[in-house]
Amino acid sequence: MIYNFLDYFFFFFLCCFLISCQDSDKKINTIEVKVILSGNVDSGEARLQKVGSNYSIELYKSENFINNQVIFDVSLLESTLFRLDILGKKSVDLILNNSDVVITIDNNSSTFETNIRGSYDTEILKNIGVIISNYKIDIRQVNQEFIKASQDKDFNLVNKLRMDAGLLKIDFETYLKNYLRTIDNSLAVVITSDYLDIENNINFWDSTLIKYKDNFSNNSYFKSFEKKVNKIKTVSVGSIAPEIILNDTSGNPIALSSLKGKYVLLDFWAAWCRPCRDENPNILSNYNKFKNKGFEVYQVSLDRTKKDWVKAIKKDNLSWYNVSDLKYFQSEIASLYNIDKIPKGFLLDPNGIIISKDLELRGNRLGKKLDEIFN
Repeated sequence: MIYNFLDYFFFFFLCCFLISCQDSDKKINTIEVKVILSGNVDSGEARLQKVGSNYSIELYKSENFINNQVIFDVSLLESTLFRLDILGKKSVDLILNNSDVVITIDNNSSTFETNIRGSYDTEILKNIGVIISNYKIDIRQVNQEFIKASQDKDFNLVNKLRMDAGLLKIDFETYLKNYLRTIDNSLAVVITSDYLDIENNINFWDSTLIKYKDNFSNNSYFKSFEKKVNKIKTVSVGSIAPEIILNDTSGNPIALSSLKGKYVLLDFWAAWCRPCRDENPNILSNYNKFKNKGFEVYQVSLDRTKKDWVKAIKKDNLSWYNVSDLKYFQSEIASLYNIDKIPKGFLLDPNGIIISKDLELRGNRLGKKLDEIFN
């Protein structure tokens, strides 16, 4: 009995030790968030909402203003994004961590002018928001002029505005990336990945991932960011295209890797997709021109029914490899290649390495790329 009791005591002690270790790893910070209205208000509510790493929003706490102020006690396991709604009239994004925050709002101002003290991350997030907002204002102006020029059939102006929009986007992304490079250890930078497209800026975000890994590796927002970056890297230029094995219209499995030794256009399309169908004649023309030189096409359809898929193949005279699991955007292959819109293409070299993708392969760009390769 003594032996059994000692065993039990040791087991109990070990469990307590492990639990205490786990608790110490997950240190809880309790901070105070004070919201002060500098103008007069009879009554009203402030709602503090937690924004998850998947950007779901849930109510954390709500309080009524007393003597023009509200105080929230907030417990945190990590740097966390919150959204504060004041009186249903003003919304403020906050990143809370280990310090108290004071938010002063001018209730008499038509814009509810806001001052936030105590959160370095929130200040960075605010600066990023200003950069994004300025870009949206500029691009909205160009879009309005573009619509009017299109209605007036002023095609010279249309082309100019299209170029202006492209240059604005380049300038915005360059400016924003240069600013983000100056920031150290702020969750605000990681959150910005949803505003600065990861896929088209993969090198920047990959370097950011490396830079932030040591300090943020256990943060849930960082883990979500890391997952997205690594997933996109697998189908970026320079990466080996992930394997695809799907059935053709006859039910025969065709592996993408079976086409190694050739330059392969991996193209995602569907019968219901008008831009895809409009692009098919261009692919067909290049296929006929270069197929005897080592060019092949492997199309993955995101159709729902075999009938529509087969009918489109016949109508568009598609004579290359066509495969599908008929699961629409729920296809595992679509998820693997981060396909959220079509058409979308990847050009693979004879070793299966992605050498070009997306818009670089649309219209006359595909022919120019193949000319560079084969001529």
